[in-house]
Amino acid sequence: MAPRKRLRIAYTPDSDDAFYYDALENGRVALPGYELDFHRQPMSVLNRAARDNVYEVTAISSVVYPQIADRYAILSVGTSVGRDYGPVLVSREPRTLADLAGQPVGVGGIPTTGWFLLRYLCPEAVPIERPFDRIADAVSAGELEAGVMIHEELLYYPQLGLHRVVDLGAEWCRRNNLPLPVGLNVIRRDLGLAAMQRICAAIRRSLQYGLAHSDEVLARVCRFGRGVEGQCTNRFVAMFANEDSVCMPADVRIALPVLFAQLVALGLYDRVPPIEIIEGVSPARLLQAA
Repeated sequence: MAPRKRLRIAYTPDSDDAFYYDALENGRVALPGYELDFHRQPMSVLNRAARDNVYEVTAISSVVYPQIADRYAILSVGTSVGRDYGPVLVSREPRTLADLAGQPVGVGGIPTTGWFLLRYLCPEAVPIERPFDRIADAVSAGELEAGVMIHEELLYYPQLGLHRVVDLGAEWCRRNNLPLPVGLNVIRRDLGLAAMQRICAAIRRSLQYGLAHSDEVLARVCRFGRGVEGQCTNRFVAMFANEDSVCMPADVRIALPVLFAQLVALGLYDRVPPIEIIEGVSPARLLQAA
């Protein structure tokens, strides 16, 4: 019997990413031939790790992909898609985008999609990198003039009495008439195409298991994000772990090069990279291969 290969899978410590992988992580779905090694890190850490080629499969901010496209392909499963919603800019007192020119605004990482949207829509704001789950508290305490909410903070910030300046994701969708690809799942090319396809299919089966057994899986992943006390898990998972995540839709595939072209226009990259999306073999073929 051939030894199992180690497969390191990294995702954010938040309920939607945990939902994708719960069935794989808890043995409800198998990936024969691999020893799965799961890692949970904030998106800012995962973005840096992807640039260093650390994990075979990892979540990233969509805006990071041009930096790593030569070494990673995009998985068609696990995309976080905002349809008229996304990262939200909030403040302690009512503010407009114009009010934030020259003001410190918390972001969960540089670069991240939330940071890009702030730069895209409010270029004169001063982004300050903070842990994503501490930004709302820093805004509430007056340490920051405003902050970009991501993950479950998108739903939690009203409990702190904060005000929405603008839904940055919704505004991007409105201006471009497209859904916003907030985050991607990517896979290292050096695994080879056949392995990438099998892994993609297994992750899809894991997410499909979660959608078919949502009460079971939500009961396990509710410890992530703001936890049970935050009362955000079910709504948040429905926003970012859904049919868009099962298989990347055509309009999201159109949106990716649009987003990357905007990054080029801002001078962040030299060119829009080639976009290779791993589709994943069908579940029947995966079983045959096993």
